[in-house]
Amino acid sequence: MKIYSSYENKELSFRLVKRKDIKLLNKWYYSNSLEEFLYNKSNCRPRKWYRQYRKDPTAFCFIIEEKSDNIPIGIFCISVLDATSVKFDGYVIKEKCAKGKGYGIKIMNLVQEFLFIHIEAKYSYLEVFCNNRAAVETYVKCGYKIKEVVEVEGKDMYVMRAVNK
Repeated sequence: MKIYSSYENKELSFRLVKRKDIKLLNKWYYSNSLEEFLYNKSNCRPRKWYRQYRKDPTAFCFIIEEKSDNIPIGIFCISVLDATSVKFDGYVIKEKCAKGKGYGIKIMNLVQEFLFIHIEAKYSYLEVFCNNRAAVETYVKCGYKIKEVVEVEGKDMYVMRAVNK
């Protein structure tokens, strides 16, 4: 499975996280609650996270940029599971100026295009907390279906899957 280092449409672009992004990641890390900082499940500081991330050949994290203002607004991560499947680890919009402007669906549509057309994944999986209604609704609108409910650290999560048609 070939992973592109960048991708874009008319409104958004994304590119792989690089060392130069550590300053931006630090800003985002300290600006909001840690639970919202999706890519950092180990809750370590961005510099340490970046070193760990670079060692994982299956992990790919991308900075999401809004093209008209040319500003980074968030991040999403994927993990390649095998030759046909990708785990979508989620996205988060970190810049306040971009929240509530409908970027969720736009980001997901671009990510789905990237996963299914350009890297030719057959399946995309994700896990989301059942009580995160906004995220669940966004994922359903983008073609994900709930496959099962699992318990993670005492909280229910949906396992969802989208299929490349």
